[in-house]
Amino acid sequence: MRRLNTALLPGAVLLVFALIAQITGLTLRLGAHPWWAQKVIWIGLPLGIGLAILAGALGIPRLPRQGGFALLSLAAFLTAHLGKSRFAASFAEDTLAGQAWYFGWIATCAFAAATLASLFRYSRQTH
Repeated sequence: MRRLNTALLPGAVLLVFALIAQITGLTLRLGAHPWWAQKVIWIGLPLGIGLAILAGALGIPRLPRQGGFALLSLAAFLTAHLGKSRFAASFAEDTLAGQAWYFGWIATCAFAAATLASLFRYSRQTH
């Protein structure tokens, strides 16, 4: 039962964060396109959880894992912001910039979820 609780609590916390982000329109306010501002949250959440589990399984210590995911979140956000700027400047002609905008937001949400998931200690072997 203890193992179940240690897995369910972090998942519930991440789910609450994702719901808050969706309800408040956080991704939309930060620059995601209105058509997919909510979708990127739900695409990125399982990807981020998977990344955090993989990093933990590889034995990456908690502090470098959290810092790395936080830096990757920032890099993905900057990629999405640059993609949005270039896409808008091209009057929606630059498809590569549009893809950078879209996939940058998915990566931002995934790495943010991985950062949050890395805050939890799943087992005694996790640093």
